[in-house]
Amino acid sequence: MTRAAMLRMLAVLCLALVPALALAAPPEPKGKLVYEDDFSDKTKSGLEDNLKATDYSRGFHAPGYYHLKDLKANEIHWSLFPKQRYTNLTFELDVFDNSDDFTGDVWQGVVVRAQDEAHFYAVLLNPRAGKYTVRKLDGAGKWSDLVAPADSKLIKSGAEINRLRVDADAASFTIYLNGEQLGTFSDAAYKQGGIGVIAANVDAVTMHMQFDNVKVYTT
Repeated sequence: MTRAAMLRMLAVLCLALVPALALAAPPEPKGKLVYEDDFSDKTKSGLEDNLKATDYSRGFHAPGYYHLKDLKANEIHWSLFPKQRYTNLTFELDVFDNSDDFTGDVWQGVVVRAQDEAHFYAVLLNPRAGKYTVRKLDGAGKWSDLVAPADSKLIKSGAEINRLRVDADAASFTIYLNGEQLGTFSDAAYKQGGIGVIAANVDAVTMHMQFDNVKVYTT
């Protein structure tokens, strides 16, 4: 085969791949952008700011992040946006592990359809183990797995930023991570509700989970 013929064949193959690549990209969010926050203004979100709390640290710090620090192992805490409540939505933000030491397991992610502090769905990433899970809280301490912990190569490790997105449409939910679909789940218990951020310390020496660049779209 001549060099010219090989180049033509490569061009044809590249064109054939374009539709497949386009299909792999996440769809545009439905509805309008109704809320965005880079946490540079501490008063905008209404999230609690208590960096020196002795139970767990939560709050804002420069240059514009919200953080959660679970100070002990086997603890999980979350912060809900008090002014945000939706039915169908796209909720996306940056999450990353800014800990000084990456020993031990941690989880970080988002809360959607929160009825109150004890009823919601949580989409969680473990950047140290490369896993994700979806959990449902149905009363204080009553957790169940809607998606059991699973491995994913989409999850960036260390202090790299993961762009996490959750689309909620009636009882169907789609999770995207770093521009690709991570998974889906279904549950009809919570039809609308609030949003938030969440972090869990399994057995980490230290943990410092950070969140940034929130966007919410809704119909």
